[in-house]
Amino acid sequence: MSEQSTAEVATATVLDGSWKLQVTYEEGKAIAEVSSFGVTLSITTLTAGGVVTVEDPASGPTVHRFADTSEAYDATQCRADIRDGDVLVVEPERVIGILDAAWPFAVTQAHGEFHALKIPASEHKDGRYTASADLAERIAAELGFPLAVQPARTA
Repeated sequence: MSEQSTAEVATATVLDGSWKLQVTYEEGKAIAEVSSFGVTLSITTLTAGGVVTVEDPASGPTVHRFADTSEAYDATQCRADIRDGDVLVVEPERVIGILDAAWPFAVTQAHGEFHALKIPASEHKDGRYTASADLAERIAAELGFPLAVQPARTA
């Protein structure tokens, strides 16, 4: 496939339509989504740099708690149990974050060592972290931590 600004999509269907593989190529990365009966089972991303990530959307994000954002950031770089999309809670600093590959970003006004977000978390990377954003925002509300950007609400 040639590299261009718009996405190219190729789709293959197997087993009488019960299985679907959709491959999308955009901006130097290929994303393969496997679904069965309309439920996404996995999302595998391969970047031009050779980095592969595999997500299990059905499992949802895991919540990890830390004493400070420096410890949390370090943990995201070396702990295999912290995965892309997991929610990071740092109550002493009033920070709630989400791991985006190797870069934790905060959904709260306070961000400590995490990257600051300037758009609603649910819109980050075209909605890739919507489930994580919903969970992170719910935890922030329960703890009374103000969000960096209020999510857009639909009527």
